[in-house]
Amino acid sequence: MEEQNINGIEDLLLRYCEGDVTEEEYQLVENWVNASEKNERVAKQVFSIHLAIDSVQILKKIDTEKALKKVSSRIVAKKRQIGWEWFQRAAAILFIPLLVSFLMQHFFIADTKEQVAQLIEIRTNPGMITSVILPDSTVVYLNSESSLSYPSRFDGNTREVFLKGEAYFEVMKDPSKRFLVSTMYQSQIEVLGTHFNVEAYEGGENVVTTLVEGKVNFLFKKNEQAHAVKLKPGEKLTYNSKEGKVRLSATSCESETSWKDGKVILKNTPLWEALHMLEKRYNVQFVINNRKGLDDTFNGTFTNERLERILDHFKISSKIRWRQIEDANILDRKIKIEIY
Repeated sequence: MEEQNINGIEDLLLRYCEGDVTEEEYQLVENWVNASEKNERVAKQVFSIHLAIDSVQILKKIDTEKALKKVSSRIVAKKRQIGWEWFQRAAAILFIPLLVSFLMQHFFIADTKEQVAQLIEIRTNPGMITSVILPDSTVVYLNSESSLSYPSRFDGNTREVFLKGEAYFEVMKDPSKRFLVSTMYQSQIEVLGTHFNVEAYEGGENVVTTLVEGKVNFLFKKNEQAHAVKLKPGEKLTYNSKEGKVRLSATSCESETSWKDGKVILKNTPLWEALHMLEKRYNVQFVINNRKGLDDTFNGTFTNERLERILDHFKISSKIRWRQIEDANILDRKIKIEIY
């Protein structure tokens, strides 16, 4: 494709998704997508989010400051009824144009032979889930309030990415290049090709790795000495960074990975762990003032249920009580809920 067409491909791809192209432009996009695997990856990234573009256009017509004040006043009038679903959708919509521009910019910069590999960072807003295809075709699902950094191309014999938060990896097999996920507290997950989940939020003590299929090595340092623990499918590893201890347990993997499908699945899940899952799913913060019943286990699958209904389910089963904590700062990012 000619240089002027390459420079304008971002706008052309978006109009192509909307069906707003001429026959000549349609053929131009088709030829460009089929020209290389890199072009096809970029197109898939853009196409995967095109369904939300209409929402972005509508959002542009709104006076966001006025709308925010209106929403804030409604929250005050209703004593701040729980409204995380609205914020979750808004966060996803606002993120879309940034993601499209970000992907296009870095893929095309990396396409210049003289240009060194660029470090790309993808972030998710609170209550949001997204996915990204890495240069080697590895697929990564990124959970709420997480970030993933990776090079625009993998040089040498190592594919290394950096994770803060939680992500599910479907690693493309390449025996000549090992895949490394670097996380908090000088820990890494080493793989050749597998499906696994990693949770390593900044500020937390634990790094948790759940292996769905394949093989991984969990690498960490204790007293300046390197250690490695091998995981088998159906195993969950919890590494406590303060104590330097590793604990392995068996799991069906459903509870740990259901977030990527927009679900909360509980399989003999302790209440404290279920609350942690709900914090990420609904962008709330639980304040625990009654620890009774936190070890009670639950089973169930929740997809589109409101958080109030899920908490009421716990209330009936474990006799816990909950209430929303009033906060003077109505623009606080997280709604706080007391468990008492």
